[in-house]
Amino acid sequence: MDEAVRDLLALRAVKLDPAEDAPRIHGFRCLGVAERIPELGQTPGTTVQVWHVPSDILPISSAEIERWSVDVHGGRHWILSERPYDDAILDSLKSMEVVIWGPERMARWIGDAVLAGELVAQSPTFDVEPPNEQDEVVLEPDANRTALSPVVDLESWLIQRGWEDANASPVLLSARLWTVEGILRGPEGDGEAGIWRVVEDPWSKSLFPHEPEEVLPHAPRLRVLEPDEGDWSNIRSLPEELLKLLDRRKKGEPNDQEGVVSSIMLEWWRLDSDTAVLSNAPIAIPGWVIEPEGATPQVLHGRNGRLYKAD
Repeated sequence: MDEAVRDLLALRAVKLDPAEDAPRIHGFRCLGVAERIPELGQTPGTTVQVWHVPSDILPISSAEIERWSVDVHGGRHWILSERPYDDAILDSLKSMEVVIWGPERMARWIGDAVLAGELVAQSPTFDVEPPNEQDEVVLEPDANRTALSPVVDLESWLIQRGWEDANASPVLLSARLWTVEGILRGPEGDGEAGIWRVVEDPWSKSLFPHEPEEVLPHAPRLRVLEPDEGDWSNIRSLPEELLKLLDRRKKGEPNDQEGVVSSIMLEWWRLDSDTAVLSNAPIAIPGWVIEPEGATPQVLHGRNGRLYKAD
């Protein structure tokens, strides 16, 4: 966890200097001192001490936070806690400037960085017995999988819905990247060869052009959710919505009639279905499994911001 925090701060041009005078406090580890922390806003001229509280069975108690506040120096403090806590324990810290992030906030922060491609999540290597038929197998992307970057800002989306306290787990939503090779034909029968790439999103039942700049540099190693089998389209039949994405309008040749050059009209060039060759590869769409308190878990689509049923 320490390394993940350091890597994230380094990506935000935040340098953690050693806190040589930081006291040793049981249950609290000082990661260092920073001149600024973007997540905490800007307060010129003051440094921030960054603390990490490792995971444990019990929440942080009032006695622990009071003991910590007595031993630390003044100034600003940011506590990243893997242990839950009650907001009431902050009452004793009113004379100090302290920000605490609990396990859910930390998981969301790191999960967003993984989905954005800022961090690469790796599974630990250890020996395990083959799963029994009754065991649940969690699927992970293979080495060749690519993933699109998220468009939705998770924290803002949760605030707008009034779900700030909801548990949000990052996942990937299965989709397909189609490559279409073929020839566009003009109204006069002229041909122009081309290659097009289209993403099939079975969750929203839509197709859209694939833009290379919208791909994450590293596909995160997360659980992949599959849609219902009936949500996939029969793309190889060249449905109308696919053809509309491939059709192009081009300027035609000017006509010289009786010495007067007519205006150049736009002409439709359409895919010659007889020459089209289609192939596909897996691609993933970022998302989250949202678990609001007292409500059924749902899947948040990381591109369109809509909710879908979670199996």
